[in-house]
Amino acid sequence: MNIAANDFVLEIGSGHNPKARSDVLCDKFIEDDEQRGGRIVTDRPTVEADGQFLPFADQAFDYVICAHVLEHVEDPKRLIAELMRVAGRGYIETPSEIGERIYGWHYHRWIVNLIEGRLTLQKNNQKPQFGKLFHTLAAEDKHWKRFHITHHNIFLVQYEWEGKIDYEIRPETEPMLDLECPATLQALIVPDGSNRGQHQWLSLLKNAVPRGIVSGVKSVLVKSKSRQKKTLQEILVCPQCKGEITWEEQRLHCKACEQHFPIINGIPRFIF
Repeated sequence: MNIAANDFVLEIGSGHNPKARSDVLCDKFIEDDEQRGGRIVTDRPTVEADGQFLPFADQAFDYVICAHVLEHVEDPKRLIAELMRVAGRGYIETPSEIGERIYGWHYHRWIVNLIEGRLTLQKNNQKPQFGKLFHTLAAEDKHWKRFHITHHNIFLVQYEWEGKIDYEIRPETEPMLDLECPATLQALIVPDGSNRGQHQWLSLLKNAVPRGIVSGVKSVLVKSKSRQKKTLQEILVCPQCKGEITWEEQRLHCKACEQHFPIINGIPRFIF
């Protein structure tokens, strides 16, 4: 991710493993861990909100990270529009079509591919074909885990954008990824501009470190940041009408549409 030293960074769907570089965290499910791999982390300014209705002012951030969220949402057009509204640059990551076919997550609404530099989305009507087989292999079989890590480009869509997100939503009946095409296969095996060997070893090293240690280091890095930050009071708006909000002791109040949003354990809750 091309994040500059002084960029103010938002992370959508930060969950249990937020990026060390993120300044503000936003997650739709503070209490519910079903759709993530562990307990929520709230070690920096955090809000509970739906990515389709972000409670942040226009261009409040320099960069927005949206990893493993797009495939979940009801309306991807709305989420994408919100990402471009709150920041001028960003990064999107999702499972690829191959990842969905092999692993299968019943709560994913969309299949996503990156085709000729464009995000392509299609309603996910596939039923998991292999149950929990590959999830179990990823957790218990070192050979499969190593293959997954070193060939992550097969299982993931990784898309960085500036100014505008290039995407399309295709009909459910239209095939997307042509796995009979030699050019498509070559692009999956050796992505353009990648240093495959270097990326493989970096990925292996990253995954060799226990998650608890990684989380601890990230928290230390977050606390040691010295760059100038905006406060939540400066950037929060009503998620529905984008109007000004006032802070009260235990809640937030929108003057325009008269909505109230609670503050629970110091976290503004914008789910409605």
